[in-house]
Amino acid sequence: MEERQEIFGHPKGLYICFLTEMWERFSFYGMKFLLLLYLTKYHLFTDGLSLDVLGAYAGLVYALPVIGGMLADRYLGMRKAVIFGGIMLCFGHLGLAFEGEQATMVDGVLNQDEFALNIFYLSLALIIVGVGFLKPNISTIVGKLYKVGDERRDSGFTIFYMGINLGSFAATILCGYLGENYGWGYGFGLAGIGMLLGLIVFLWGQRFLHGHAEPENPQILKEKSVIGLNNELTIYLGSLVTVPLIWFLVQSNAIVHNTLNAMAFGVLVWLIWFLYKECDKVERGRMTVLASLTLFTVVFWALFEQSAASMTLYADRVVDRVLLDVTYMPGETTGLYLMAVAFIAIPLLVIYFGREKFADMNDSEKKISGSIFVLISSVFIYLGIDAIGFAGAVSASTSGLPVKWEVTAVQTGSLNAMFIFLLAPIFAWLWTFLSKHKMEPGTPLKFGLGILQAGLGFGALVLGATMPDASGKVAYIWIVLAYLLHTTGELCLSPVGLSAVTKLSVPKVVGFMMGVWFLATAYSELVAAQLAKFAAIDTDGGVVTDVAAASAVYADFFSSLMWVGVAISVVLFVLTPLMKKGMHGVK
Repeated sequence: MEERQEIFGHPKGLYICFLTEMWERFSFYGMKFLLLLYLTKYHLFTDGLSLDVLGAYAGLVYALPVIGGMLADRYLGMRKAVIFGGIMLCFGHLGLAFEGEQATMVDGVLNQDEFALNIFYLSLALIIVGVGFLKPNISTIVGKLYKVGDERRDSGFTIFYMGINLGSFAATILCGYLGENYGWGYGFGLAGIGMLLGLIVFLWGQRFLHGHAEPENPQILKEKSVIGLNNELTIYLGSLVTVPLIWFLVQSNAIVHNTLNAMAFGVLVWLIWFLYKECDKVERGRMTVLASLTLFTVVFWALFEQSAASMTLYADRVVDRVLLDVTYMPGETTGLYLMAVAFIAIPLLVIYFGREKFADMNDSEKKISGSIFVLISSVFIYLGIDAIGFAGAVSASTSGLPVKWEVTAVQTGSLNAMFIFLLAPIFAWLWTFLSKHKMEPGTPLKFGLGILQAGLGFGALVLGATMPDASGKVAYIWIVLAYLLHTTGELCLSPVGLSAVTKLSVPKVVGFMMGVWFLATAYSELVAAQLAKFAAIDTDGGVVTDVAAASAVYADFFSSLMWVGVAISVVLFVLTPLMKKGMHGVK
């Protein structure tokens, strides 16, 4: 019976959570990367105002999961929280699909559809509340599917994490294409359809969660609250009541920023008191290191999250996104046939060179890796066959066949997820290899390497700006290189971050410190948007009229970010021996 409850050696519930989170991230990233371009091009917001909206939205969307997680732990349970969050998200994305009338500029006067904008802000508020309930709790369910000490737990979370990146990759490709080419409502609408599919999957797969997502004390939900309703209905009603408040806050970046500043100050005061009143020497050292790492992570994510802010605007305005623009003539098909051979040969080469590694895997790993390999190989073989067919069509033509491939600005956001797919297994192997040879860098050094690579990613954009084409645009390869460096930085820092919280915290405050960690992420989102405002550019109807001048502004901005990343990483490298000592043996 137990065997039938598993797929590829993992509980079926894992794949329910995988698909739910995949579609939730599909909806989240599908709208996040469209957001700035939609505001600047359709509603004609200035760069500064649109970045304020993005900053307030992103800050709130990462702050509310702290509250959503607490409510699920104490009252609702994860299942009810995820379902309620999913419903809120569906309504939010449905609202975003309503575009209203496009803004116009007449005699210097901006005319905007205020009703459509209010629907837009309301939709963002619903999404923020929905993410607050869904995101922290779907991850918790995954952890509960495995017993304490189950060796499959890490690989299960790896599979779950791949769902996040798969959703991100598909969203930026598909929603970005529809939104920029056919209409913003289509892009936002597709994101909403994705969330609806995720909710349907979660509702259908309840039986595979085996009660792990239910509230620990169901009776407490039936008790009366101070307003006369039971606690469960009170939570739902209270969440709905907060929507108008969040609708207001999304339009009030300064209030969100000041609130997070006050919370950060409060956390600092509490931490100082706790270190000197409640901790011994070892605990004090570890908590001090954790607080320092939390501060450094704000720097990293503030740099990294330029992807949906300044880097998206840069890709739209300055980057030459035409990857292929050629006409193949009869007799010029050799390259196409070579390409076809390469696509078909790649899976065979992977089989040949990876046969020993595959033989060393356990049965569960073989099934998962084999399924992924078959899927990817099918794509490569399809591309090879397609290349052969196109080569044949070129040979049969008399005037040649033109091919033009241009990616949208939003689609550049898919590069991060693509590099995660390609590089995550390599980094996992690298850390294991270095650990076996007692060469693996410690947590502070990994943080320093992550921040350094984030800075160097902007260095690639600065270098590319020195080599524009005749129209002033920058080659696409430079933004690819920037995303590559940012992703390798993420792989150095992100996987060890939450682990550091659990290892360095005093046990009785580990939950609180986890909340502080997520609040730091929320703060970094807000900082990222504020930083991007330094590269704000005046446009004509959302379009840059002087590409060379815009490129110079972005180059100066990216240069500053590069030096910030390099300088902070050097500081962290210098502090690493001291921080390692303060960790008192924790690696």
